[in-house]
Amino acid sequence: MQRIRSILAKLERMATLSFENAVRLHEDAILLFEEDRIPSALHTSALSIEELGKYFLIEEIIFQSIGRSESTEDQIQHCMRQSYHHIAKQKWFARLANDFFVSKPLVRMLQKGKLEEIKQKATYVGFPRKGKNLDFHKRVIAPFRTSKKRAEDFITAVNDYLIILAVETRKGVCGLDITKIDDRLAEERFEKHFCDLWPIMRPSTKLHLDKLRQYDDEER
Repeated sequence: MQRIRSILAKLERMATLSFENAVRLHEDAILLFEEDRIPSALHTSALSIEELGKYFLIEEIIFQSIGRSESTEDQIQHCMRQSYHHIAKQKWFARLANDFFVSKPLVRMLQKGKLEEIKQKATYVGFPRKGKNLDFHKRVIAPFRTSKKRAEDFITAVNDYLIILAVETRKGVCGLDITKIDDRLAEERFEKHFCDLWPIMRPSTKLHLDKLRQYDDEER
């Protein structure tokens, strides 16, 4: 039992660092976008989505392990393998973002695993795939053709998500299981930082936030 408690403590540390890394990557994506480094901005935004997905995956593993009377190391190992699969992490973000005011087309794209293909195209030069082979009849794919609008949409989705999560945490509408991250989100400066850093916001997000801000902050 002591061994399991030690593993769960390390997982909590890993989850905390994953969230902090997701925030860093998101900030980097915005800086790259502002410098017109669009392919790198999209790729970095995709990585921030994966790190957020990893956070929520690990948070769930910790929650489920504590809830079981006899959680084994093998069970934790099995669940944690998802944290090393890009599409699995993207789907975890989509699972949580689906309940928020995040672009539904983007969420569906994540649920279908399409982000991985988009991320690869924004990173590498090469031919499209045809089954296991390369399709030499198609033109060469290059990151320089990455859509600026698509990069903007991904960054906006992450930014909207973080802001809503922060406000809902501060108002007591929702809460995270890892106290350090929950407390950070509840700080008003977290919300303000991302509102200032990326002023673009979907209208549905803005409407939801206007309603949330009418409630008093939860006492802590």
